[in-house]
Amino acid sequence: MTSPLPLPPDPFPTVNAQTLTAGSVLHRNHLSAFRPAQFNPCKGQPTRFAPFQDAAGGCVATLYAATSREAAAFESIFHDINPAARFKTVRLNDVEARTASRISPKRDLQFAALFAPDLKLWSIDRGQIIETPKSSYARTVLWAKAIHEARPDLDGLIWTSRQCDPERCLVLFEDRVGEDDFDVLEEIDIGDDDDLLLEMRRFGQRAGIVIIA
Repeated sequence: MTSPLPLPPDPFPTVNAQTLTAGSVLHRNHLSAFRPAQFNPCKGQPTRFAPFQDAAGGCVATLYAATSREAAAFESIFHDINPAARFKTVRLNDVEARTASRISPKRDLQFAALFAPDLKLWSIDRGQIIETPKSSYARTVLWAKAIHEARPDLDGLIWTSRQCDPERCLVLFEDRVGEDDFDVLEEIDIGDDDDLLLEMRRFGQRAGIVIIA
């Protein structure tokens, strides 16, 4: 049985960094009311690594992205589906209210690596910080805050997707990298594009998830 995630050590130990090169393509699946590279200013429901405040008590706005369109869908539209559920469904209205975007950084980005070997360095594993339910978020976010404070040179965190491995997920910190540091390559409202909606249906079908009216 996996032990609970401990509090982050203080001072925080060595952090292994990984570079995402300028021009790399990142995928997002976000509410259509928001821009493709718009950061979340600590609003909405808690997530694994947000929201948190900096050392001065100010909100650290964040942006989540993934390395494929499918992973972005599973980390958003299909994120809360219980794999043990007999019927796995998502409402069509919820899907059509979203936009699939592709963005690309204009400069190299540096991330704290949260892959299995990197976590071992801190004497923890995925089962404690990545493969955990929403009830753990109050503890996992403390690690994001600790890394943010320990390494002011890092733009965010990167890890293997819990929902759609082997793709990667990442979270960016707006006080390190901003909306203007990205090019918007594509922005498609799912509700306005039948082909994109069909693609979302196919993604869901892979996991036995049906989009229903």
